[in-house]
Amino acid sequence: MKKISIFTKENILSFLYISLLLAIGRLIPHPPNFTPILAAAIVAPYIMNNKILALLVPLSAMVIADLFIGFYSGIIWVYGSILLCGILSENLKRFGNYKLQLGIMAIMSPILFFIITNFSVWFLYDYYPKTFEGLLLCYTMGLPFFKNTMLSTLIYTGLFVVFIDFLKNTPFGLKLQKI
Repeated sequence: MKKISIFTKENILSFLYISLLLAIGRLIPHPPNFTPILAAAIVAPYIMNNKILALLVPLSAMVIADLFIGFYSGIIWVYGSILLCGILSENLKRFGNYKLQLGIMAIMSPILFFIITNFSVWFLYDYYPKTFEGLLLCYTMGLPFFKNTMLSTLIYTGLFVVFIDFLKNTPFGLKLQKI
């Protein structure tokens, strides 16, 4: 049996280019939480031929951007929620039409991200009382950020789908995994 390496020149270059573009999308001025990262996490499993690289692309973009922005104590919750969304998207690929799957993930991912990251703010910091009411207040205060996360994920996922469809129908012959 022939062993396939993920460390091909094509895979490494694609990984670096996409990661850098996503990091730039996070570094340029934008409304809070309006970035392409979650959309990339859910779309990457559909376009990359390696599951591990697909999951690492949005995380590497986060690390690159965080080198400039700064690291923070809740980073594991943020990175973990992005990773979870990528894993769920990877597993959803088995069912139905890819546009429907990505649509479902474009709605589910911001909700998961909101629930996980706001829980981490309540849990890790002393901004809110460690009570059920404090947790509800934390979620309430996070709603403006949720709106931006939802909008950006829907918009960027839509743009990625349009771009994928464009590339599929060009002489470039983009080879997409299971699309």
